[in-house]
Amino acid sequence: QIESLDKSLEDLLTRVDEFVAMLDMIRSDSSQVVNESLPQIYTKATEMRHIYRKIDKLETFVKMVGNSVAGLEERVIKAETDFGAFPSTFKKLLHTISIPSFINKSSSSRQQTLYEPPVLFKTEDYFPCLNEAPY
Repeated sequence: QIESLDKSLEDLLTRVDEFVAMLDMIRSDSSQVVNESLPQIYTKATEMRHIYRKIDKLETFVKMVGNSVAGLEERVIKAETDFGAFPSTFKKLLHTISIPSFINKSSSSRQQTLYEPPVLFKTEDYFPCLNEAPY
């Protein structure tokens, strides 16, 4: 029985040594995570917040450009309806030729409005780094 007990104790001591070695390894891994990996993760998270802000600004810019394009498209469609989509060279040619009275009536019945250029955005206002010289 003593031999059996001695063998069991030896086995138990071996297991305790393995357990202590594993605890030491976990402690060293934990300290490595806390001392090295955690600061790196924090730095990357800070960089990502900066990138997320840029993405949000870019999304806002894209929406603004989309709205601007939609507004210009509406103005172009209105201008084509108001003034016709006929190229100006053909109009000049038709005006030099004797035009029947029904064509003159349709063009004179249209309202002549003054052209007001649309207010456009400047990309430089949203991307100031474009004003700088290239690398």
